[in-house]
Amino acid sequence: MSAYILARVTPHPRRLSDVETRLRTIIGVMSQKGATNSRLFRILMGGHAGDMGMGLEFKNFHEALGAFHEATQDPLFQDVSKKRWDDPAGDVDGPFLLRDVYAPMDVAAPVHVVRIYKMSRKNLPQMIDIVKEIDSLSEHKVTAVVPVQHSQMDTIHGVYHFDSLADAGKYIDDVGLSPRFQELVNEANELGTLVRSGMNINVI
Repeated sequence: MSAYILARVTPHPRRLSDVETRLRTIIGVMSQKGATNSRLFRILMGGHAGDMGMGLEFKNFHEALGAFHEATQDPLFQDVSKKRWDDPAGDVDGPFLLRDVYAPMDVAAPVHVVRIYKMSRKNLPQMIDIVKEIDSLSEHKVTAVVPVQHSQMDTIHGVYHFDSLADAGKYIDDVGLSPRFQELVNEANELGTLVRSGMNINVI
């Protein structure tokens, strides 16, 4: 199991470059403190299109929260945190803490397609079985993560990994529209409700 710290920002008008600079600073500090992998992403399509965000991977919660504590003592991190309130460049959602429940997420993958289901945690084992079968349908990796510290605890995030946008499109054509995939989607809809889907690219 890996632990992840994620945050998303909706940039204010004419402040996109400031958002990117601040996220890069936070990623740099957290990488120095122990993050094993990182992602600066821009959401291109779907829910929250136009937003930017960051993802950080850690071996476990001990290392994730230890690194976060150390980062809060860092002057660069403190400066960005202060600007969040004194000179906001965007609306920040997070940071959030998550864990994987099926396969580790490749935080550095060029393209992520994320499908978020709202569901009761009692249905998690059955949903993981569905994710496992979806993962077996192609060579493209599929991961499932759930929140640990989040504003929406009743969700599961399915993350599809691709090398390019074209690869994501081909997956939709070849796998996403296949009869078996659609059957699995119907099964998933009996366990929860698909509330958001989006596509983001790694811009580091």
